[in-house]
Amino acid sequence: MPLLKKNKISQSLLSFIISFGLFSTIAFKVYFDRQEMHELEQKTILNSYSSDVEKAILNALQGPYLVRAAMRDYSYTQEQFETLAKQILNHSDGSQTIQLAPNGIIAYSYPLLSHESVINADLFKNKTIQDSLQKTIQTKQMQLDGPKELSQGGQGLVARLPIFKQDTLWGFSIAVLRFPEFISNIKPKLASASHRFEVWQKQDTNYRPLLANQTFDESEWLTQPIMIKNQQWVVGIKDQFILRSHTEIAVLLLFSLLLSSISCYLFFITARLREHEHNLEELVQKQTVELSEQALALKQAQSLSGVGSWHLSPDTGTRHLSAQAKVLFNSDSAEQTINAICNSIDSFYKNAFLNFINSRPNTPIELEYTIKINGEKRWFHELAEWNFKTNTLVGTVEDVSDEKHQQHELYRQANFDPMTGLANRHYTEKYITSLCPQNQYNSGLTLLCAEIKGFRQLEDIYGHNFINELQIIIANRLIEFAEHYHAFCAHIKPGCFLMLLKEAIIDEKLATFVDKLQHQVAGLIETAGTAHFYHFYIGVGYPHLQSLDAREQINTALIAMNECHSLEKTFTIYSQSLKDKLIAKSDLESDLRHALSTGKQLSMVYQPILNTKTGALVACEALVRWQHPVRGYVSPNEFIAIAEQSALINLLSRWIIAKVAEDCHRLVENNIRIRMSINLSRKQFSDAHLVKRLSQEKMTLFPADQEINLEITESALFQNTQYAISLMHKLKTAGFDLSLDDFGTGYSSLASIQQFPLDNVKIDRAFICNCVENPRDGLFLQTMSDLAHHLNLTITAEGVESSEQWQLVSDKGIDYIQGYLISMPLPIEKFIEFDPAP
Repeated sequence: MPLLKKNKISQSLLSFIISFGLFSTIAFKVYFDRQEMHELEQKTILNSYSSDVEKAILNALQGPYLVRAAMRDYSYTQEQFETLAKQILNHSDGSQTIQLAPNGIIAYSYPLLSHESVINADLFKNKTIQDSLQKTIQTKQMQLDGPKELSQGGQGLVARLPIFKQDTLWGFSIAVLRFPEFISNIKPKLASASHRFEVWQKQDTNYRPLLANQTFDESEWLTQPIMIKNQQWVVGIKDQFILRSHTEIAVLLLFSLLLSSISCYLFFITARLREHEHNLEELVQKQTVELSEQALALKQAQSLSGVGSWHLSPDTGTRHLSAQAKVLFNSDSAEQTINAICNSIDSFYKNAFLNFINSRPNTPIELEYTIKINGEKRWFHELAEWNFKTNTLVGTVEDVSDEKHQQHELYRQANFDPMTGLANRHYTEKYITSLCPQNQYNSGLTLLCAEIKGFRQLEDIYGHNFINELQIIIANRLIEFAEHYHAFCAHIKPGCFLMLLKEAIIDEKLATFVDKLQHQVAGLIETAGTAHFYHFYIGVGYPHLQSLDAREQINTALIAMNECHSLEKTFTIYSQSLKDKLIAKSDLESDLRHALSTGKQLSMVYQPILNTKTGALVACEALVRWQHPVRGYVSPNEFIAIAEQSALINLLSRWIIAKVAEDCHRLVENNIRIRMSINLSRKQFSDAHLVKRLSQEKMTLFPADQEINLEITESALFQNTQYAISLMHKLKTAGFDLSLDDFGTGYSSLASIQQFPLDNVKIDRAFICNCVENPRDGLFLQTMSDLAHHLNLTITAEGVESSEQWQLVSDKGIDYIQGYLISMPLPIEKFIEFDPAP
């Protein structure tokens, strides 16, 4: 009996221990589940509150966007602004005020009460917000500032939205939110009285409390970050759950002693276990489906991106290809042997590929190589890394042939002229730089720049397509010519070609070489079905003799080439004096531009033209003069030539026309109505807009019925006869008279100019100065007078300086005269007083 009792006691004790252990275990399991549920509850409440805070602030920040959207014409009245701002504030709980700052100056604020101090405040003068303003302008996005002390009192968060008008800053739309009232008005949902909330503004490593002034401590708070425009905020939650949880575990332990709880908890635990098992099965199935979808997505991604993958087991000599990799290698099999690749890969890359494929790198390695597929050379880029878990080499492969071709095309575009295929100036400079420092050419270097004579005029006359065809023909000839001399050639600018020879060609040898270049590269060329003879202006430089960089080396040849224009020479060799002359010319061009902009140094004078028989004043010739403040008087021949070469001729022409028109009105006011002769330069005569511009100026600037005679040089007529005839007919139709100036100095005759619609011919003074002493000049004058009248032209003699000359030209039947005998060119004030009576 004692033994049996002892056993029962032992069994009872064992049963108690087992039961207590079982239910204690269950109690602690419930405790930890409660902890998880509590944490999930806090996260749910925190997510809800964070979302409410974010939505409330973003809703309040809609005000500036609404103001900007309503500004259709970027203007606003006080009444319009207040109406819109009132509606915005009525639907935005917590917004303190809406403001508008055109050009950064606050012009409107609603409500105005308590915000009067901000009106007319210039944001750009507030140094504390300059960084924020600049970031707002640069990003064109709203920027938040604060919360901070406001100038009108209290604390607030300031939101500034930039307003741009056609990419130009117009101003700012501003909203101010009250703090901490704004956040205090947001009530957390699902929260109990034990929950505590705080919102911090994160600034670097500091956390600034915005709600209840509670310190940030990650061990006490459950937090969630939110982004509010350019600011990062952190929302936190905590409660007194720990104390409650301790009480709950004590109660559970007490209830675990109750037998009635055993069956309930056993049923509950069993149900939970079954539910967990079911959830686990669903999770396994879901993960299986996700893995299948990920494999399909990877296959699709590889197909779309064109990147294949592969893996290689050690010592197998075969790698397994993905579907996309099979497409790239045009392979029917997913197994690819290394030997098969080596047989088709470019021999230059074979060793590098074998090192790549046999390596076991700790970090990713890459390789590019070329391989022939179906007879076509393709570029491949491979990236590989050793997987220590599976002991395999895993890699990707990509066909980069298009990228390589694009790189080649970009290189070609950057270094070669797309029209001719020759090297451009950029590549030429690099090439010269590579030659000169090496000093490997003991015989020296010769640099030639050759420009097509009259290139700009040819382009104006014949058009762009004609010029392109001409340059291509010359480029092809230049390539063939350069091959005989093993020379480098380039096309450095429109109409200008460069040639670099690896020897110094001088003296007679240079002249012979230039002559060959002229005849074999230029010379007779047929373009657009018409053959013309073309000529080069050639500048010569010797890079090995000058301590200059490549760019300046080319410039020396260009300077010498440009000198050919003024000297009418076939070629010119560079010297320092040429550069000095060019600098002086550039300075004079700059001074002329300044004179045209101010209009103070230029003036107009007028030389009278008389009727030879009656001596009556019938016309005058307008002549421009330039009195330089330092150089003094500058010859028109000098500065007009500069104006033509530098494209200032149109500005000078407009100034002359405006000044002559003004003086014509003064003549009319003084009852002087005569024909006004105005000179046209060769450059102006080739201007396609000449007729339209002159017609408009005649109609708008000159007195009504003013007779205007345009004097045209002989060279302008014969540079393109058909163009000249067409243009002159248009000028005649527009009401202008036309004169041929300085006749006799060129190669034309009256017979050759009869095709032009001229009204007058002006005989150059060279035929007048000796006409009394030289009978041949007198005969020449008589012949020109008879032919001119036969062609229904009037004729004018220039440079009459004596009464004998006047009498002679009168006897020869010449209609008009001008010269120093009558008068020197006069300013308008003296011209008005001019008396033609002897």
